[in-house]
Amino acid sequence: RLFTSHRSHLAMGDLADPLVSPASDGSDASAATASQLALCANLITATLGCGILSLPWATAGSSLIPAILLTLLVLAVNAGTNMILVQSAEKYQIFDLGGLLRCLPAHGKLVKALLEVTIWLTVFMCLVGYLIVVADSCKLLLPELPRSMRVGVSGMIVLPLCFMDQQHLAFSSTLSIAANVYVCVLLLSLFASGWRKPAADETDHDCCMLGFGEGNVTMVSALMQAAVVQMCILPMYEEMSQRSPRRFAACMGFSFSFVAVLFVTFCGVAYFVLGPRVSSNVLLDLPPGPFGSFARVAMAVAVIGVYPILLSSMVAPIKHQDGRHSRLATIATFTIVICSAVAASFTSNLGQVNVLSGASQVFVFVALSPGLAGLFLLGQRGIAWKICMVLLIVIGFIVSCAGIFFTDNFVEELQAKCMWNVLRAVD
Repeated sequence: RLFTSHRSHLAMGDLADPLVSPASDGSDASAATASQLALCANLITATLGCGILSLPWATAGSSLIPAILLTLLVLAVNAGTNMILVQSAEKYQIFDLGGLLRCLPAHGKLVKALLEVTIWLTVFMCLVGYLIVVADSCKLLLPELPRSMRVGVSGMIVLPLCFMDQQHLAFSSTLSIAANVYVCVLLLSLFASGWRKPAADETDHDCCMLGFGEGNVTMVSALMQAAVVQMCILPMYEEMSQRSPRRFAACMGFSFSFVAVLFVTFCGVAYFVLGPRVSSNVLLDLPPGPFGSFARVAMAVAVIGVYPILLSSMVAPIKHQDGRHSRLATIATFTIVICSAVAASFTSNLGQVNVLSGASQVFVFVALSPGLAGLFLLGQRGIAWKICMVLLIVIGFIVSCAGIFFTDNFVEELQAKCMWNVLRAVD
């Protein structure tokens, strides 16, 4: 999930702190100033990014009706597990995920270490996805430049930005939101005007409305990449004015309902406009011309601005231990940029990167952390509750493993066994 700068800031805490900060001993309620409206905006912002760019591709392999149902299910599961963490945080007055899980009666440190590894892994994959988006956006603008060089140039552009003060990159959060909204509006305009991407072959004329297969697993992983916000939900809750789990649940319900409408609309419209052969990066399929080019440039500039902010969260533990101008932090910055550029050079499939990132987050953030909190931190609950928490952990592990194994959208397999096709009305 373009991991927005706002999301990365909330996920990692202050950029001078470790990825998963130590347990706090309470919070100053007077410092909580975020209104419910601001909180709703933050929750919506946290789901926008490059994850949404791959959802039409995943929808093409899942079929439209299952994709809609899976969207609602994934958002509902994430909302429910978020509330488990919020209720646990309210009980212990600890508002960071790592600190909260240290309260577990056993293996708290092990779970915290697993969290840090998962955060590092998913953040790195997000950085790779950023460079893929930049390279793809430059493809139509610089068609003669080899892809490896486009990735290399992207890396050289973001490298000096990684040493800038973060306040100079504050524009990136607003720009990333605006770019995502613009792409969605553009697709709606294309759909309303009757424009359709030319069909690649006869199988590209029909959109599958109902079908089942391996692509449904891919759809779940892609949705998780966009919808998982568990790592930043507790700092959001801490900043809530007059916070209470009930008030936060109302914000969560409104925000995720809005996101559900946004995701369903984006996936459905892009699927019909661009067809079953839609690219894993929807930007590649936008029509040539000023409107499509503007969308690509805006998204490229947005991710270039967000990349340093997200990278800084990875080197923050080093700066915290060795000082802000640590040589080791500088070496780590160079290493991360180079490694992400190398990885982006070897893979051009944004969808697979997003799917792997989403699948790796399912077990730790959606299943294990809320499941253990529900079992051990919320006090005595009935046997039915404990069974649900155990099932959450087990099913989350299975879904995570399946998502790592199934990384394609399997659109050809779906078309061969689709139960209900609808014509795209391609000229």
